[in-house]
Amino acid sequence: MESGACSRKSVPAISKTTENKVVKSAVQKEKAATDTAICDKITENDGKVVYLTFDDGSSPNTPQILDILRENKIKATFFFNTSESQTADSIIKEAYDDGHAVGVLTSTGTNYDTIYSSVDNYVKDFEQSYNRIQRVTGKAPSILRFPGGSINAYDKDRYKDLIKEVVRRGMVYFDWNVCADDGSGKMSKESMITNATKLPKKADECIVLMHDNGNDNTCEALNEIIRFYKDNGYSFKKLTANVKPITF
Repeated sequence: MESGACSRKSVPAISKTTENKVVKSAVQKEKAATDTAICDKITENDGKVVYLTFDDGSSPNTPQILDILRENKIKATFFFNTSESQTADSIIKEAYDDGHAVGVLTSTGTNYDTIYSSVDNYVKDFEQSYNRIQRVTGKAPSILRFPGGSINAYDKDRYKDLIKEVVRRGMVYFDWNVCADDGSGKMSKESMITNATKLPKKADECIVLMHDNGNDNTCEALNEIIRFYKDNGYSFKKLTANVKPITF
């Protein structure tokens, strides 16, 4: 991972070993032909850019997050849990209508043992989320985030196959290189701000992982996080299929 990255506490990331670097290289080579078609569409940024991303919502905090983004006139990216019990159509539609990106994450929540038990199970979860987003927004999503990140403790035996499958479907997947570590619900506002403003070594493009799954401190921290990036010369953008992916 890039410096400043982290995994969700419930999904510990694989450590940085030489073996993983070799495997990562092999994965990249394996999907190089398909990636070439995607990379040909990448739009280069002019100056420093930050992409705020919110995972695992919605929650009662999501409307407030949308209000804060609206007040600051910035666009972000939402990777909702699209299960009917978790996220109402109206929230997905509001985020989309406000000009934010809505990408595929999961339709079944945080049961990673089930989601990652096989490629078929992952694809089933993916398709349910994909289809609901398309139905609600009227547009097929083109971006996704693997629950827990593309390489995690649950998919380590098959992540190459999962990546190959989503790329084959024309999807662009994104991990992150900055993490607020706010997914557990226990992180303080001050710690979130510190984590979310800890810049990686290659800091011209930052994808910040945050959550809108019920931690009130995320809302409390968001304005200060936005202010930090504004003060340091960053522009705010949403993720699209034309953005160069940051991946583990």
